Amino acid sequence: MTDKELRRLSRSDLLELLISQTEENQALKTRVAQLEDQLNDRRIAVAEAGSIAEASLKLNGVFAAAEEAARQYLENIQRIQQEQEASSQSLREKAGQEAEAIRQEAEAYSQKLRGEADAYWKQIEERAAEQRKDQDTENVDSDGKGKAE
Repeated sequence: MTDKELRRLSRSDLLELLISQTEENQALKTRVAQLEDQLNDRRIAVAEAGSIAEASLKLNGVFAAAEEAARQYLENIQRIQQEQEASSQSLREKAGQEAEAIRQEAEAYSQKLRGEADAYWKQIEERAAEQRKDQDTENVDSDGKGKAE
């Protein structure tokens, strides 16, 4: 998959791709372990068969061919794993950058709302102060003590 195609994928598609790559990687690791066990079993069998059988296998090139095949297989697995890890790392970095951008947007929006709330609260306090002042003035006026007659 090209970089251009990866960029067009949604977050959920990228996460699914990452999950599938991780699962495939795990399956490949399991398969490598199985093949290594089989190779070890064969080595033990060859060692137990004695030097005549070992000499025969070497003459036929079977043992060398099996080792070469296993080596190539392991190299391919390692290459695939490295590619998947690089892809996963890239996806993680991109997801981290997007998460940081979202966090910053949320923080900016939160600051804006706090500012608006503070301004609104200040207006309410000013109105309340004016109303108290007007009420105090009315109370003084109604008592007749504050007015000059």
